[in-house]
Amino acid sequence: MKLLPTSLFSRNLWLIVALIVGGQVVNALAYGQFVAKPRLRQSAEATARSLQAVAEGLSLLPPEQRAGFVARFNARTASGLDEPQRKRATLMERGFLDELALQLNLAPEHLAWRREANGLIAVQLPGVPFWLVAPSVQPASRIARTWLIASAVSGALALFGAWLIQRRINRPLARLVEAAQAVGAGQRRLALPTDGPAETAALARGFNDMAEALARDEEERLVMLAGLSHDLRTPLAKIRLASELLRDAGQGDRELLDTLDRSLHGLDDLLTQFLDYARASHPAEQELPAVAIELRAFLGETLALVPGLPQPHLLAGPAVQCRARPQALRRIVLNLIVNAQRHGAPPIELACGSAAGAAWLEVRDRGPGIAPGRVDELKRPFRRGDASRGSSPGSGLGLAIVERIARVEGAQLQLLPREGGGLVARVGWSR
Repeated sequence: MKLLPTSLFSRNLWLIVALIVGGQVVNALAYGQFVAKPRLRQSAEATARSLQAVAEGLSLLPPEQRAGFVARFNARTASGLDEPQRKRATLMERGFLDELALQLNLAPEHLAWRREANGLIAVQLPGVPFWLVAPSVQPASRIARTWLIASAVSGALALFGAWLIQRRINRPLARLVEAAQAVGAGQRRLALPTDGPAETAALARGFNDMAEALARDEEERLVMLAGLSHDLRTPLAKIRLASELLRDAGQGDRELLDTLDRSLHGLDDLLTQFLDYARASHPAEQELPAVAIELRAFLGETLALVPGLPQPHLLAGPAVQCRARPQALRRIVLNLIVNAQRHGAPPIELACGSAAGAAWLEVRDRGPGIAPGRVDELKRPFRRGDASRGSSPGSGLGLAIVERIARVEGAQLQLLPREGGGLVARVGWSR
């Protein structure tokens, strides 16, 4: 489990939060040191002078007038003030009492105080048998409360503003990441919106230009590959016809003609794979609509088109539904079967099913398999297997064709080791 944020958005947001909270803490410390404490000290000094003046005045009054004087003083002090009832002194009241004791040259624990019925605090000075009401610290408390509320509101607004700013920065980056992943998955002609700030707009335009250049270069290569493959078929057909005429006329060395026919057949298969690879990402092919297909029945029909030996066997099972372009799906299946025929070993099995609502199909063989470190390499064009998959000839395009078509179909090709030896070529669709 990762405790630290990993995305740029979360890191920047938490950094801004930490800076704002740290600034508010520093602001609170500064307020307490330079505003709250001086106010309490001034209030305590004024209260101490007032209480000392009252104590001196009481000493000058006749004893029978002292109680009335104290009552009038307390009433005047408490006029218009009404503190909420509390059993204990608040933090600000405690600070006020401590400062008042210092101004009266008393230890804080020697200052006698009590809570009056109206919630105000009364103190008793040494040598004075009366309780004198101290001025309320409520105004200072209200100022502190107002400051706290204002700080909280300003902090929340700052955090909200920081979130909006970071979101505006992160949104084009997220779009860029998605577009880069789509390009890596085989999509080429992508266009990011070029609105917004100048920097993100320039980044989007640069990506669009790159994607357009990649699409244009790939289309040119595919057109050249398809054109060469198509143009080469005409002379090959003429060579094959000449070979057949020589064979029918009983001319030429028969063994040499057989070798020539095998070579022509191999070249024809190679050109067919070139054309399939070029068609896999051709825009005209991708525009064909996907249809609902019963996968097991489709595999059974495709078996009739499988060339060569050994013939694969379709495993029984329930019906499986998927959406795909039939021609593209047929190319996937036939290329996987041919790959198993050339590089694997019998028996070759076809299976299909669904997991978590997503369909899959598998072509299994009992050959030597593929080394795990070479799986990704063999999905790229013109990469041929080593001795681990035999030395059968091939163009190195079969798995590349399947990989390319699978991406266009919204599926993924996996090459997995088979239990007991062999290879499982699995094509799975996402939900």
